[in-house]
Amino acid sequence: MPENITIKNEFVSVTLSPSAGASLRSIKVNKNGNSYELLSGGDNPHDPTDLPHGEGSFVMAPWVNRIRDGKLRTPDGIYELPMNAPPHAIHGLERDRVWTVKSVTENSLELEIALAEPWPYAGKVEYSLSLEGSSFNQTMRLIADETETRPFPGSLGWHPWFNPTLGSDFVTAQADVKSQWELKDMGTASGKLEVTDITTRLQNGTKFAIREVDGCFLMNEGGGAVISWPELTMTMTGSEEITHFMFFSPEGALCVEPQTCTVDAARLADSGHADTGHVLVDRENPLIASTTWSFE
Repeated sequence: MPENITIKNEFVSVTLSPSAGASLRSIKVNKNGNSYELLSGGDNPHDPTDLPHGEGSFVMAPWVNRIRDGKLRTPDGIYELPMNAPPHAIHGLERDRVWTVKSVTENSLELEIALAEPWPYAGKVEYSLSLEGSSFNQTMRLIADETETRPFPGSLGWHPWFNPTLGSDFVTAQADVKSQWELKDMGTASGKLEVTDITTRLQNGTKFAIREVDGCFLMNEGGGAVISWPELTMTMTGSEEITHFMFFSPEGALCVEPQTCTVDAARLADSGHADTGHVLVDRENPLIASTTWSFE
């Protein structure tokens, strides 16, 4: 029977559902004798086979965000991916599948999943999670199979839905963003980078109204985000492969999404745009991305 898995230490506990796309269901942080649930829906019962929309945190692989018309541009041609949010194919293919648990300890977890159709390339994704003190570390690896002779575009990211309040005032977001990608026509990336009012607000720290932001931001090198509730502060950092963050403020959540590229990066890179984060994965060059969320 599918089960949820919880890893924990004295500061943090994290619950994950391997059979629901290796999605996080709960992040509880202990501070000053109180326990704070950071994820939307984290206090709800967790069906180990299903992550309700707007809850938890899911992984995005082997691509992040949107691919317009489901057309994946690759060195060996264009492949059609299913448009699960027309006119886009969004958020990869692994968030609804069953992952294999490779190892579990009290404070760490290792999972993997083989890439499968409709993805046209052979490979796998490995996902490692660990707790070290008051920090939560996550790493994903997108690895081409030894039989795969073709390089392919790949990207990795995390899509958490954080609670907008932990009981008192609303959350504030600050991030070391450089510029914002223009999104037009139902979220299609135009290829234009611009410094917007939202960019400036994020640099200085800001609260977002419901549906005020749904944008992809190029980070300064080594840049991260600081998410602050009155009760506690979370600092989100990433490896050098984390070049972008997505910010989204739906009703009942704030999504702050570290990822390796922008929206539809392969198409933009194919059109000659720079700073997209687009990379090719092959047998000698996996894509490895990490993010650390630290609490104080």
